[in-house]
Amino acid sequence: MACVKAFGPGFPKNRSGPISMDHALTRQKIKELRALIAESDRIAVVLQDDPDPDAMSSAIALRALLGRNKQTTPIFAFTPVTRPENLTMAHLLEIEVAPADIEELRSYDKIAMVDVEPAYFGGKLPRADIVIDHHPGYQVGVSPFEDIRVGYGATATIMTEYLVTAEERISERLATALMYGIRSDTLGLSRRVTENDIQAFVHLYPLANYHLLRQIDRPELPIQFARTLSHAMKRLEIRDGLIAIYLGEVERDDLIVQIADFCLQFEGVQWVAIAGKLGPNLVIAVRNHGLGRANAGELVKRLFGDIGNAGGHRNMAKAIIPMSKWAERERVRRKGDLQHRLRELFARGILGEADTGNGRIQAAGSRSA
Repeated sequence: MACVKAFGPGFPKNRSGPISMDHALTRQKIKELRALIAESDRIAVVLQDDPDPDAMSSAIALRALLGRNKQTTPIFAFTPVTRPENLTMAHLLEIEVAPADIEELRSYDKIAMVDVEPAYFGGKLPRADIVIDHHPGYQVGVSPFEDIRVGYGATATIMTEYLVTAEERISERLATALMYGIRSDTLGLSRRVTENDIQAFVHLYPLANYHLLRQIDRPELPIQFARTLSHAMKRLEIRDGLIAIYLGEVERDDLIVQIADFCLQFEGVQWVAIAGKLGPNLVIAVRNHGLGRANAGELVKRLFGDIGNAGGHRNMAKAIIPMSKWAERERVRRKGDLQHRLRELFARGILGEADTGNGRIQAAGSRSA
């Protein structure tokens, strides 16, 4: 078949993960997906908070697969895109992500999720009709249509396979988005990459716009970043490969993420945890190099899953915690005390010393019974 030939046969056979794309499975999934959706259905595609390139590219790929447009199949997220490179991607590739409203979502005939699973939203969403994702830990049987492929490095790879198997035309804009999504989620094809990810990347390579990719890679930074960075550098301390900084109140969520990315570049740094107070919440951005058994997403879930929304990937993660919940558990609010406790939590958590059996961490100054 032409769709198989397009990927090329000459890939090594000794890589981890699947050897080649399962077109038979994908063909069946496409059939099931299209059978679920009526021509008149309005579909809402819901992404995780602060959507990343994998999520955004997968969303527009799903829309292309279904032959829809932004009016009949809009994309939503409860919190907006904030990272500079992701904002640049959304702008250059004309990807519109609207603010999600629960009542508005109820009015749609179908709700689809890509690169995220229903459990992520707790009880916020009325239902999930379509779920396509690559993250582990999904409880199957929740949605009428589910395609969860944990052996894939990116959801964009799954969506590329859908488009190729369905013999759909992949436009330059869509190819650029999907290629950037795969590259971003696999750290440039170096993390959890499988033969499927490589085949999808190679297929998209001649279709993508490299001028746009270069622009996305070098986004403009807001001037506020310089001021926040200056403040952070005064509090910088590298101890046992860990940087933990509390910035105090910040104007924007993305400043926390940018400081975390910047700090990971310092010599000898293995982990970074940067926190800031944004409105009523404590936002914590976590970074590592994705080496060994280190898993940022699992760590923040263990540390903060009982008091906030926490999760992410192996090398990057985020936690959003109501300050009231943080103060109730940790009993610290002052800037210096909070930074000290943040370092303590991550140092113990990274070493696997934190007591996380019930999802809680022993508060500062408390004593075990």
